[in-house]
Amino acid sequence: MNDRLPMRPERGTPAKPEGGTPARPGPRSPAHRTADGSGPVHTAGSLNFTESVGTREEVWDRLGPKIQERVNARIGRVVEWWATDVNGRNAAAVLGTQAFVTVEPTVNAAGNPAHEIRTLKLDESTFRRATVNAAATPPAPAGRASSGPGSGPGSGPGAPTTPLTRRLDGGMTGFLGNLPARAQQLLQEPFLTDDGELWHDFYYFRTGSPHALNGSTLRVWCYLANRRYVTFAAGTGHGYRYDTGPRSWEVTCWRAEVVGR
Repeated sequence: MNDRLPMRPERGTPAKPEGGTPARPGPRSPAHRTADGSGPVHTAGSLNFTESVGTREEVWDRLGPKIQERVNARIGRVVEWWATDVNGRNAAAVLGTQAFVTVEPTVNAAGNPAHEIRTLKLDESTFRRATVNAAATPPAPAGRASSGPGSGPGSGPGAPTTPLTRRLDGGMTGFLGNLPARAQQLLQEPFLTDDGELWHDFYYFRTGSPHALNGSTLRVWCYLANRRYVTFAAGTGHGYRYDTGPRSWEVTCWRAEVVGR
């Protein structure tokens, strides 16, 4: 683990993503509970790609030194992170050994652009990590190749609901549905019965052409968090194609207990 996020982009950072940062996936997908009751497994939503805004290192740099210093002062050692553009404004999510920190664009009392920094302090001794290696799931719905933003009225008729699924929007459930079932379970398990405030978000980009012989590479990150737990995942989907998704997955999931804000 690195001690700090870079104050400037490091040499050797990944090439700019082809396909860029995401619009949200398509309509909310039905969920079903697994046989052991460990949590909902969602159907994959469409992954819609927009123009590139640069690597995560380049976006992090655009947040500026003051925000970078505030985040680095709270997180301890870096575990995983992403940074991206949200409607022309920069944002980030950072999982550290001492805190989970999100940076979201907002406006201040004067109506000027600003950033909200949310910090959840973590108990480092409670960190748990699991790696999920999985072959491709069955092909996703035909809407996967859509280039436009997703839309939909909500979950399908008869789709089961839980305190958790009622608090996840269609974008989040559609994104989760692209991940292996076990990764979905690990991310959601701490939040199945709680009905309090829940924060969640995700980010992904693609490099290479999905029309190439071996497909392209899909990189993904996401989190779920409340006042008691944070779960976070980072993964790579190999051989990604629009109609079938990745050929295989490597996903690492983390979980830690929150001890304060």
